[in-house]
Amino acid sequence: MSPRFRGGLTATAGVLAALVMVGHRLLPNRWGVGNTLDSGLPWLGLVVPVMLLVALVRRSWLALAGAMVPAVMWAVMFGPAFVRAPGIAGIVPRDLRVVHQNVSYSNRDLATTARALRATGADILVAAEVPDDPVLGNGTVDPVFGRELSPGYPYRFPDNPGVAVWSRYPVEGLPRQVPGVPRSRQAVIRTPRGAVSLYAVHLASFRPGEPSVIAGRNAEVEALARAIRADPSPRIIVVGDLNTAATDRELRHLTALLSPVAENAGTGLQFTWPAKLPAVRLDHVLTRGFTALDSRVLPMTVSDHRAILADLRASVGATTGSSVSR
Repeated sequence: MSPRFRGGLTATAGVLAALVMVGHRLLPNRWGVGNTLDSGLPWLGLVVPVMLLVALVRRSWLALAGAMVPAVMWAVMFGPAFVRAPGIAGIVPRDLRVVHQNVSYSNRDLATTARALRATGADILVAAEVPDDPVLGNGTVDPVFGRELSPGYPYRFPDNPGVAVWSRYPVEGLPRQVPGVPRSRQAVIRTPRGAVSLYAVHLASFRPGEPSVIAGRNAEVEALARAIRADPSPRIIVVGDLNTAATDRELRHLTALLSPVAENAGTGLQFTWPAKLPAVRLDHVLTRGFTALDSRVLPMTVSDHRAILADLRASVGATTGSSVSR
């Protein structure tokens, strides 16, 4: 092959990878393939070092140019997450700290996990997959986990449908299930800054290669979006294990209505699962009527998910009552 065209295949692959990055949401979503591609999108950047190595071995300027195309596209799409300034926590006082973790039904050290969550100083703490009391069952939280969290959290949602909530502030009325989202609870929490409509959710699993499971997850995302759309509350917080990657096209149903805290106040891609080597962000805090001050992924505990922390301040024009800032 002529040296002029050596590396043409590599260059073509680079252009195709870049096109997939920029146009992934335009690709058909049959059998959940589009959702799966979306979820792994940041990892397409791994083709760049491979292509650079090929270009070096083959001494091909064409291959090098082809490798730079997806490199630039990846940098445009994901680079800002690494170079943006971290949140303004510590500069502007917070009104609420929200912490969430999928605790995992297989967690064999619930006490340690609960103590780590309590140590975060959360005002609202949401936990998914908290095991039931082995004696009482019926949605009653495991007493070991509950006992470790009780100090400092006088208010708790009364049942445990796969997601449990503890709060420093009173809960108004009886929490309800979000229609179409079985593992969910919605209630109004009366904070000193006013009422907050809280949605604690644990959406259906996402399993690549199982279209019916992915379709169930998608249906729950849309059901949650319908509930948010119908909620007139000026202050809303959605928090939980959404089983939906930050790059998944389905998340747009929610981000069109709410603001993702991690994108506004976090640094990096903030992956949360699997805990030992996080590869995707499945856990989210989304808000309306708040300014995001800080977003962090917390160190690994016993669970297969890492916990997330969000510091929030009620936005001007969406607040009532006195400040509880610290």
